[in-house]
Amino acid sequence: MSTPTQPGRENEVPPDAPRTPPRTSSGPSFSSRCFRPVVLVPSFSSGRPFASATVRRGGGRENHEHVRHVLVRNEHVRYLGEVTAHPAPRPSRRERPAKPALTREGIVETAVALMRAEGLRRVTMRRLAQELDTGPASLYVYVRNTAELHAAVLDELLGAVDLGPARVDGDWRDRLVQVLTSYTAVLFEHPGLARSALVSRPFGDRYLDLLDALLSLMSEGGIPRERAAWAVDLLLQFATATAAEHAPGEKDPADAEGEWAALATALHGASGERHPHVTAAGAELLSGPGEARMHWGFQVLISGILHTPRHGTSDTSRPTLPKE
Repeated sequence: MSTPTQPGRENEVPPDAPRTPPRTSSGPSFSSRCFRPVVLVPSFSSGRPFASATVRRGGGRENHEHVRHVLVRNEHVRYLGEVTAHPAPRPSRRERPAKPALTREGIVETAVALMRAEGLRRVTMRRLAQELDTGPASLYVYVRNTAELHAAVLDELLGAVDLGPARVDGDWRDRLVQVLTSYTAVLFEHPGLARSALVSRPFGDRYLDLLDALLSLMSEGGIPRERAAWAVDLLLQFATATAAEHAPGEKDPADAEGEWAALATALHGASGERHPHVTAAGAELLSGPGEARMHWGFQVLISGILHTPRHGTSDTSRPTLPKE
């Protein structure tokens, strides 16, 4: 006695039925009823994939049936899902071109180029590391911090200072002013670097070349070594501060002119009772071109150096002043 077949499952094959290959002869075939197309659309509900499926038969009707390991003759199963394209793998480090080895000279050279292109504010350890395609930690092997980096950049630029006057004949005071003026002109081109030089002192070979030239000229003028050692610092501070104050910077030129105009207005309107000396000086406080004022400042410092010995040392001599 055969087991009755459940409705809707006439075309299923029991799991324990023998697998018989399909007939290839022209003999009798199964009824067309057994070859109605069946499409199983998996359902992904409740986190149990393929636990249930919607069965679509040839007549367009849909029956929701529980399907588990069911073999259906001539079945056509279509799985609905999305295919995600995986990104192409990154090339191996061995396939990339080798980066040049880091050196202090290469780091400073890159920092100078970055300063010329983007300004000194952008010359940071992190930004420089990006430019060199390395990590910031790698740079600290060669420079301790940003201040030292800026000092190294300044030392690199000091190669443009004209030290020729120290090697020719002529009045030593005039030649000393010429070297200091050339140093100031270099800082005028990089006002941000001039402000940085007020707090961070370079210590490279080019800076030592500048010191040696200044000391040589003062020695030629008869200034004792102890006094010249302090004087060179004073002269460079004045030159650096002058460049930091007057060099064109990131400030809008219109704003700078507005500040000068406001100062001139304040001086002109000063009260004679409260500020009598300011009122007496008047317009002279802002008179004269910047270059003339700077040159006069250098001459004042040199004259003071000539007449002011260092206390607590053997420096008591007064160099002979040049004849006017």
